[in-house]
Amino acid sequence: MLRDALMIMVGLPVSAVFALAFAGIYTHHRRKMEELRLKEQRLISADIQAEFEKIRGELRELRDVTMQYDLSFDTALQQMEHRIAHIERPQYGQQHNLSATESILRGGHN
Repeated sequence: MLRDALMIMVGLPVSAVFALAFAGIYTHHRRKMEELRLKEQRLISADIQAEFEKIRGELRELRDVTMQYDLSFDTALQQMEHRIAHIERPQYGQQHNLSATESILRGGHN
């Protein structure tokens, strides 16, 4: 009985020390694993963020190029409209010269 009591008195604290040691090791391991998982998520998030920034930059460039093409197209269209309007505009001098030529051919004077 004394021997059983002694075993309990020595065994219980020794068991508690081992249990606390294992609990400490286990919680340390879990904490490290969680830190690694969070670090990996942050790295993935940083990579994704970098990709989004790259895509945003490409979209900005595309908008600029599109705007330049649009302005260039508008300028070319305005030039064409101006040229067509100039061609379609009745020329007073040409009509006047034709009338004078017709008049001379008929025998009249200006």
